[in-house]
Amino acid sequence: MKMLPFDNKSELQVVINMPDGTPLEQTARVAQALGTELGAQPDVLNYQVYAGTSGPYNFNGLVRHYYMRRQSNQADIQVNLLPAKERSDQSHVIAKRLRPLLDAIGNRYGARIQVSEVPPGPPVVQTLVAEVYGPDLDGQTRVAQQIKAIFKNTPGVVDTDWYVEDPQPRLIMRVDEVKAAQHGIAVSDVAHALALALSGTQVGLLHDQATREPVPAIVEFNRADRSSEQGLESIRLPGADGSMVSLRELLIVENKTIEPSIYHKNLHRVVYVTGDVAGAEESPVYAILKMNKALDHLTLPAGYTLTRYNSLCPSPLSITR
Repeated sequence: MKMLPFDNKSELQVVINMPDGTPLEQTARVAQALGTELGAQPDVLNYQVYAGTSGPYNFNGLVRHYYMRRQSNQADIQVNLLPAKERSDQSHVIAKRLRPLLDAIGNRYGARIQVSEVPPGPPVVQTLVAEVYGPDLDGQTRVAQQIKAIFKNTPGVVDTDWYVEDPQPRLIMRVDEVKAAQHGIAVSDVAHALALALSGTQVGLLHDQATREPVPAIVEFNRADRSSEQGLESIRLPGADGSMVSLRELLIVENKTIEPSIYHKNLHRVVYVTGDVAGAEESPVYAILKMNKALDHLTLPAGYTLTRYNSLCPSPLSITR
């Protein structure tokens, strides 16, 4: 339950989560569109955009693990406000005013926006956190998806999100050792060629008088070729007879899905749903009371029952039952 009043801070942080797999360029484009809106606000002194990497993280960011935000679909905007003496509104009022403006821009691009305020006391993962436990991950995820919908539909609950990644394709390329041997090509040569195409390799150092240190010279495929299955399969290697052999003849390709991340708390598997409160009633207890009524109508897998804990942790027996 919220007990400390909001403090008048001089900064805000806008956390941007694009759909998983979004290219860095698109994430940066959305972050810049949000930054343009922020720059037009009279109470904003300046802002910095960090796309594909974490911004400067404070105590709040340490608890929320902002320093681990390094994916191409993630961005942060550090917003510095005018000094408190030069503005009439407190930082919390400014955050409430900015949130619908930023959400409108984020919704156009499918981005999930969170306006993170510096807390007046010890930081937490989020103001509202639902922890879904259960005997199997698939059932937990389905229940968590319904709870996330309840978060979104509850008046006063904002910045809804959950700790579940979107399904991401995974391309597995295995070398057919028999065909590779017939062409006189080593398996390690195929692996090296794919590593060079995907990750690049350093071939030397560039010595420039305008730089203090030598600049690594890296050779890699362009993004279009290394991002497509056809581009990778078109790589050709010299065979034992001098002919050029396409990797398409040497590879066995499998299309699978990347396994999602699994979170644990107290050695128990858990799925998190998070949200914040901003409205006429800004104490989380009111939002919890409203959502408890909606939780009575959850659709559960056959044979399952729901037990709610608002101030206690579930026992191992209640999780496995």
